[in-house]
Amino acid sequence: MVQVCIGQPTYTVRVLYRSRGGPLEGATNVWAHMGHSGWRDTADVALSNVGPDGVSNPEVWHGTYEVPTGQLAAPNHLETQLVFKGTVGGHERWISSLLLRLEALVASRLLTPEQGSVLRMLAWQHDLGTIKTYQSVRHMDDKAVSGALAGRCSWLRPPGLNVVHVASEMAPIAKVGGLADVVASLAKAHQASGLLTEVILPKYDCIQYGEVHELRHMCEVEVPWGPDANRTVRTVVWSGCVDGLPVYFIEPHCNEKYFWRGKFYGESDDAARFSFFSRAALEFLARRQHEAPDLLHIHDWQAAAVGPLLKETYKASGLSRTRLVLTIHNMAFQGHISGAFLQHMGLAGRASQVAEVMLHESQHHHHNQASVTINPNGMGNNFSNATLNLLKGAISYADRITTVSPTYAREVLGPQLGMGLQAVLQRHQGKLAGVLNGLDYETWNPNTDPCLPAHYTAEERSGKRACKAALCRELGLPFDGVLQTAADANGNGNGNGAPVEGSPWGPNGRPLIAIVSRLTEQKGLHLMISGLRAAVAAGAQVVVLGSAPDPKVQREWEGLARELGSGGDARIVLRHDEALSHRIFAASDMLLVPSMFEPCGLTQLIALRYGTVPIVRETGGLADTVRDVAHSPAPEHERNGFTFAGTDEPAAQKALQRAIDAYRNGRDWWESELVPRIMRQDWSWTQSAQKYQEIYTSATRL
Repeated sequence: MVQVCIGQPTYTVRVLYRSRGGPLEGATNVWAHMGHSGWRDTADVALSNVGPDGVSNPEVWHGTYEVPTGQLAAPNHLETQLVFKGTVGGHERWISSLLLRLEALVASRLLTPEQGSVLRMLAWQHDLGTIKTYQSVRHMDDKAVSGALAGRCSWLRPPGLNVVHVASEMAPIAKVGGLADVVASLAKAHQASGLLTEVILPKYDCIQYGEVHELRHMCEVEVPWGPDANRTVRTVVWSGCVDGLPVYFIEPHCNEKYFWRGKFYGESDDAARFSFFSRAALEFLARRQHEAPDLLHIHDWQAAAVGPLLKETYKASGLSRTRLVLTIHNMAFQGHISGAFLQHMGLAGRASQVAEVMLHESQHHHHNQASVTINPNGMGNNFSNATLNLLKGAISYADRITTVSPTYAREVLGPQLGMGLQAVLQRHQGKLAGVLNGLDYETWNPNTDPCLPAHYTAEERSGKRACKAALCRELGLPFDGVLQTAADANGNGNGNGAPVEGSPWGPNGRPLIAIVSRLTEQKGLHLMISGLRAAVAAGAQVVVLGSAPDPKVQREWEGLARELGSGGDARIVLRHDEALSHRIFAASDMLLVPSMFEPCGLTQLIALRYGTVPIVRETGGLADTVRDVAHSPAPEHERNGFTFAGTDEPAAQKALQRAIDAYRNGRDWWESELVPRIMRQDWSWTQSAQKYQEIYTSATRL
């Protein structure tokens, strides 16, 4: 029931909803979506089930909506649509499945674009009626599904803020590093907060397809590509659900077989592969049957070509209102193409402007002195051999730029970590912000982690000791701690099925220090090696999990594994093993992260979540997240690890020794204060996702 009270200067609309004799099953929130004059102006009014007497009644919901009288010709011009937000079992997956099905129904003309937009909005708002309707008919044919869903479209309103991530990785299906985790976690956090969030990925042949649900052929697009302006590449777009998120996969059918290589990166034509991916993503978005996204969020150089292509080409192809946010996860990787390749990408008509923006910084001095003139109608010869920087282009064309921590945002403005692009970043500093990555608390949860032999919380931590005993047994390391029960000892003991009493290190046994990392110079290889030797010399145990892309480094660590692995104090595992990494984080007492630079870092956040004390070098996101227990000016409840500033071996060894001494000499403090303190700290995506939403909003207002 809608009651309108005539008054000046507003009409006050009282909305009263009675749920037909029963509570709203599963609904946690109810909104009246109010509008007037053909839904020209709209607002969502939150309804309450608390009456004037302060008593809650789940059957009656009410609220008010005020309309300036000058905007409403008559009270009967009001419109309303109730929207119920709540939880349905597995609702995130249902919503993503519905969004993907709607794409197909609109493409096949069984729903109009307007109906598709309304239904997308209802799904985005977690409308229970729409979700339950879809649940009941999803196994029927498309005609029956469209008929059932069309009944939900009694009013029209464009969808809310729609964010599309364009990226080369996404956990868990296509993961090389932390980029994959960030894309998945941020998208899920925004989906949970109400944003309509989608992801576009290349359709690699090596994707973990077992993690992709409801994969289906969606459409085909002809993507302009090649030296001939009339040449196109037939490209199939697939849709599927990954952890409840709608994901679109780009599959080009061309002789180059861009994404049929058996790996994600490391090909000589990577710049061409991902430039094509960027163009294909834009072509798909420009051709699909509903409104353009409000915002594209592109990640690293692999999606950087979206910048010039969006602003110079696709702005005139239906994406003029779409804004662009670039996140730089690591300035060390930038992506380079030759000037001649702009014609291949379809940018020949704007070659002069684009080449000037993307010209590699090292060539600017020579270029400015020579006063090179570019033929505006084609590439000419002047820039055909020039090196152009894809990431530089994205920095210049983006509406907003983020890095993955506040400290790293400051560091990249200088020559040491700007990696040659500090000048262009300084020119665009006004649109640069550092937003700390969060951690996916569903994936990384020691109380529910399926990879662990025992679970634990900040309040009940005996499971962590059981995890330590189990890992020692798995890797052949002695465990000299004391397990809680005989059952624990028999199930997770030190190899002989019984606890070892009287350890001088206390009931948790010797400290187990972990390194979980890619083995590259960026990660501080010399500090890792000296640190693990020092730890073993101090009586600690060490476990390393990592792999090296450089064969020479890999061979060096294989030799180190043979040398140290012959004793009972160290184990080095040289492979990528996601499940083992979970067990190591849970079992270890400390984590060493001695990076030379670290844009954000996730391992220290995982360690904190699992009660494993980080020992880190003060750089980038490590400096933003780890505060020294002794030296930090932060309040004591925020102190959570051990830090050092230098790049020399003695500095790292000193921090490591401080941690070992604190573990041995302050056992009660370590176990009863430090570990529960760090486990209770909040490093989830909640705050960071909100900061990204603020950046999105500022970009859409440009």
